[in-house]
Amino acid sequence: VRPVASLACAAAALAPATSRNRRGRAARRRTVLASAPVVVDKATWKTSGRNLQLKSADGKDTIIFDAEHPDASDPAAVVFLPSLALPKVNAMSSSLRTWCRKNDYSFVVADYHGVGRSTGDVAQATLSKWMDDTVTLLKTVASPDDHRRVVLVGAGVGGWLACRIAMDHPHLVGGIVGLAADPDFTEELLLKRLPADVIERIMDGMEQVEWGGTKYPISRALIEDAREKHLLLDGAERTLDIQCPVRLLHGLLDEEVPFNTAVRLANRIKTEDVTVSLSKSGHYMDDIDDFKRTRLAIQDCLESIFVVDLRNPGSG
Repeated sequence: VRPVASLACAAAALAPATSRNRRGRAARRRTVLASAPVVVDKATWKTSGRNLQLKSADGKDTIIFDAEHPDASDPAAVVFLPSLALPKVNAMSSSLRTWCRKNDYSFVVADYHGVGRSTGDVAQATLSKWMDDTVTLLKTVASPDDHRRVVLVGAGVGGWLACRIAMDHPHLVGGIVGLAADPDFTEELLLKRLPADVIERIMDGMEQVEWGGTKYPISRALIEDAREKHLLLDGAERTLDIQCPVRLLHGLLDEEVPFNTAVRLANRIKTEDVTVSLSKSGHYMDDIDDFKRTRLAIQDCLESIFVVDLRNPGSG
């Protein structure tokens, strides 16, 4: 055993400095992963790790998030907003995390209020709450000094949130990639299609609703907040004041959200730099081809942002 150990030590000593530095960075990253809790603020925004902590917008709860930041001083950032009730660790977020690491992009993903490791009561979770917490996350840990190259990748309700944030806080969003985005699903899908007794139980507080083979916690608070403040497709045609590049991906085989939702949303978005891409995918878009299409859409957004920067003399 000792000769093998000695050889290992000798090999480590002879390893190039860059290799040792790489291992050192990896060791530091592992330390962050192992230490708990790690509370992040704007001064320490480039902290990388899993299950990092950030105070919620109202200061009452804790947002639990993962982040990876490259050594680059001004990296582009990809912020993934998961589907309803889906935790931050899932197939799409893992794929994006690996791709961002290879391309020296920052990557951030969080559990929503009341979901996964984040604190809070899911029965009180609303789009307004998730939106406020996401804005706090963007301002604090997603390239807080320059948001022009921050791309929000929103799956399902995450796509709805991305659009609402781009409308109310355009300076925080450089681009949007929607994955089976489901704006207005509370009105357009649930309330129009669920049996009356299920709707009654929802309006009494909360109900676990089965939709497309998956159960979702649907609450009265979620329904009423969306109806009052966040509907995008309701009423007469109107323009959604979204100016950044938008790429909407949707599956023709989506068993939860009709694919024409992407077309309707694109028609209302103000920018001309919006595209819709359809594929024979299901709602969660979680196979290898879906990952590839998502990466291409993000890259396309970033290239559009770069072109805008070149055209704008004041962009730096």
